[in-house]
Amino acid sequence: MSLSYAAWRNENKEILGTFQARKIHMLYTGGKDSSVILLFLSMAGKEFGFEFETSTALFPRQVFTDVDVHRLDKYWRAREVNVQWHSIDSSDAILEDAREASGNPCHACHQVKRGFLFQRLAEISQIHKDIVVILSFNLWDLVSYSIEYLLGGIFRSDDWVPAGNGKSAEQRFLETSQRFYPYITLRDGLSIYKPLLKYNDQDIRKVIEEEGIPVSTVECPYKYYTPKRTLFKYYDQFNIRFDYDKVVEFVKGTLKMNDLSYFENMGMIDFAKVL
Repeated sequence: MSLSYAAWRNENKEILGTFQARKIHMLYTGGKDSSVILLFLSMAGKEFGFEFETSTALFPRQVFTDVDVHRLDKYWRAREVNVQWHSIDSSDAILEDAREASGNPCHACHQVKRGFLFQRLAEISQIHKDIVVILSFNLWDLVSYSIEYLLGGIFRSDDWVPAGNGKSAEQRFLETSQRFYPYITLRDGLSIYKPLLKYNDQDIRKVIEEEGIPVSTVECPYKYYTPKRTLFKYYDQFNIRFDYDKVVEFVKGTLKMNDLSYFENMGMIDFAKVL
């Protein structure tokens, strides 16, 4: 599926048309996915008449240098987007501690960022009840979650023990299966929106290049502790493109992905456990 603002707008116009009376909160990471979403969201806001809030958790701090933050902030302010940069009361040292203790610092990082997100949601919900949270996942993420479960869940040996948070592959898949749905509305009104879920990485990179959007220049030293990063290198080397409908059809039929209704029946507190 080719990616441009016009194509994305047409694909998402029904959702975007509901944003005018809602509180829209986007998490910006400085990476290519969230940068394209932020560009499209700023354009859609003018077209559909809605405002949105953008925030960034400055963690790991070594990834967000002062030079990078200044450069990115200057670019988005020129586009009339005010990114709120939030310092995190957690040291990067916890990542190395997690690596030594469990072998995977990414779980610790995820916990910190998830804590930040739900702290922000708790603050926002004191004023707004109808909230949409925008997250950055793309089609390559979905394929990687599927492969991770095939290797570590279905094809694993009986004596295999997962590294990191100690959760089984089945528990891990339950937690990540909600990411296959572009739009989820929980029973308490909170909506989770993933605008780039149907697009391949090549198309996202093309928008970055054509629009000249700056992205973070410092890579996390632990990035390859996340299995999908290694898989991304493979997709990129062979220029593989995936089809969202085929991926979801396979996962639902073969891996027994939870239905959308399973997540829609959750409240925000319960959903926080599987985000």
